[in-house]
Formats: sequence, structure tokens, C-alpha cells
Amino acid sequence: MAHGYPGVVDRWSYYQRTLEAGCLLDEGIPEIKFCDSGDQEGFGMLRKAIELVYTEIGSWNAFPALIDWIAWGVAVSAEKPRFSTSLNEALYKHFNLGPLLMCPHDYLGALYAEGKGRWNPHAFFPTPHSVAECMTQMTMIDVITSLKNGARLPDGRDPRTTTVCDPCVGSARMLLHASNYSVCLYGCDIDPLCCRMSAINGVLYAPWLAFPFRAEVLGTATPAPPPGVLPLPEENSRDQSVPVFRVDDRGQGLLFEF
Repeated sequence: MAHGYPGVVDRWSYYQRTLEAGCLLDEGIPEIKFCDSGDQEGFGMLRKAIELVYTEIGSWNAFPALIDWIAWGVAVSAEKPRFSTSLNEALYKHFNLGPLLMCPHDYLGALYAEGKGRWNPHAFFPTPHSVAECMTQMTMIDVITSLKNGARLPDGRDPRTTTVCDPCVGSARMLLHASNYSVCLYGCDIDPLCCRMSAINGVLYAPWLAFPFRAEVLGTATPAPPPGVLPLPEENSRDQSVPVFRVDDRGQGLLFEF
């Protein structure tokens, strides 16, 4: 419903109509232009939400706890945060998606980076949106050209089914920019909080990142990983308890490693 507001790029209608059709639509992906600096009202709303959580739990876990609350609220997590009734009500009344949608930006990634020494243990810093856009244009030039010319890929597939994988996804900025050209977006990260932020950003701006299309909708079979075993670093090959994921598996979605 929020995506139907005037001035907001209606990606959710595009996503839902694609699901209803059971195949990719004969219309391009609605383009989102991401703002480099974001909207101060949006940042203010989120900082106030962090303060509300901090008041109750009284620790630097306030930001991760808020991310968990948002993730549960947008259905990318099934785990309900253990907040008091009063805090849940306060957040419900305060939280506003409007500024985040009117001026598209990776607000969560920017706030996470501000928490260095507090809630940012891995010293995460997101790629600036302008750089992410430049890298996307450079790496996806063939896909972009095909889309502009109405051409298919050499193997006959729709260019929108080009798989884009970011093995250090962070808060998914690269994938958000790639979402203007692809509906097959994947990523993994060592930080579970980053993966939750990526899924939330997908709900806000690219639904097919948070809830990937099935192979039947894409019109292409899910390819099996290439044959052969990928070489592993010696330190990982000795420890069988360390999970190893292939980043070329179309069906894996967003992953993280503890």
C-alpha cells in the first residue's frame, strides 16, 4: 500500500503482478534512483526509534534490536522481538516508511556505519551510492544494452534473469542498484545483521531480493552448481564445523556465516 503513494516507485505492484501472471511481464523493471545522502526526516525517524529501544534495553544492542523488530514487521524474520507492550506500541506509532520510500537510500547501512565502536563490531562501511551505481553500470553494460534494445541474452533468456551475486553483500547497496536491471539478486556476508538489513532493504526497494521469484516465474530452470569441488582455504578444510556456501547457487538467497 505504501508503494502506491504518489511519488514512490511502485515496485511492489510490479512484483505482485508478476506473481499473478506467473511469468515476467512485458514491461521493464520500474527504475529507482537512489539518493546519495538520503532524507534527514528519514534519518531522524530512525534515530528516534533507536532511542526508544535504548530507553528500554539500555545498551548498544539497541540498533540490532531495532533491526530485528523491523525484520519481523516486514516478514523477513519469524522471530518476534521480546519488547514490552509499551515499547511495541511506541514503535508502532512512531515508525514511518514514508520518508524512506520518498527518498530511496540505504538508511540502515548508513546508521550501522555510524555505530563503529558501539553496535558495529566489524567496522562496516557501505559503498557510496554513486560508486555502487557506477560499478553496476560498468559490470552490467551488456545486460543494460540488451534491455534498452529489447534483445535476449545469447542463450535466449530474458536479460532480467541475469544472476547478480555480491559475496560481501553488506547492506545490499550493490544489489539495490542492480535491481534496476535484474530480478535474480543474491548475496552472502559474514555478519548476520548485514543480511537482515539487506532483506529489509529488499522489502523497501526490491521485493525480489527479499522474496525471490520461483524458477517457473523466471522462465528458466534453476541451474545446478558447476561440477567439481571448489578449493577451500587450508584452515577451513581442517574444520568441518565451518559452513561453506557456494555463491553460484541460484537458490541460496541471502546467507551468513557464524
